Amino acid sequence: MLKIVLAGVLAVPVAVAATGVVVVDVQEPRGGRHLVIPVPLALAQAAAAFVPPQKTRVHLGSRAARYLPVAQEALDALAGAADAELVRVEEPGQEVSIRKEGDLLLIRVRERGQKVDVRVPISLARSVLGSGDRITGSQAVWALQRARLTRIVDVQGPDGERVQVTVY
Repeated sequence: MLKIVLAGVLAVPVAVAATGVVVVDVQEPRGGRHLVIPVPLALAQAAAAFVPPQKTRVHLGSRAARYLPVAQEALDALAGAADAELVRVEEPGQEVSIRKEGDLLLIRVRERGQKVDVRVPISLARSVLGSGDRITGSQAVWALQRARLTRIVDVQGPDGERVQVTVY
């Protein structure tokens, strides 16, 4: 019996390390609450498997589905392209830029004290688009494994509140 318990205790950290963890870090402004919520991807994957498929499927619709091959081709070309700034828009008090760096699309928005940074691994986007016009919650969680060691979202409000989502 002790061997079974010991094996279970050792298996959990190994499974978490192998599949990854999403950490949601929320900081309220001016010294407010600070929440750090780690979610093992294996747990999220298991939970997503119990949700009925009709409740987790995102259906793109026929108009959007028509453009999936074009989007896939664009991502394939982007994956093979050199690093570069793809878009930059600057107006008084506002800035938006989209860059390609390695396997990442970096989206950066600045507006009147608000900051949004999103990092999308191109391999993750290709994986999601490769699933066709429907994707389940379970497939989306599985795709997050392609974002290992990436802070995928960093949002900061004008009052200092901040939300970060990192995949380890």
